[in-house]
Amino acid sequence: MANFTSTDLAFTGYSQTIDLNNPENFNVVYVDKTAEFEVVHFCNQFLEKYKVPQTKASFQKVESFLQHAILEHQVYREELLDWIASNWIKL
Repeated sequence: MANFTSTDLAFTGYSQTIDLNNPENFNVVYVDKTAEFEVVHFCNQFLEKYKVPQTKASFQKVESFLQHAILEHQVYREELLDWIASNWIKL
């Protein structure tokens, strides 16, 4: 998996309250787009799953898509992944 960190994020203001040592804080079905840890994990997961360039620019592009207004109420991980993949070239 890509190994970008919170220092590579383009946006600020994410919640940092998740205890990274507690596996119960990570949900495989939903994405909390306000939690820094989950956004970083999601972006890295996308880069790995879809074999796009493993660059900071790609990482931040995924983050930007994740914050897109069209996806404002979407929280399902697989649907987010699919939408971003479908729109990777278009937007």
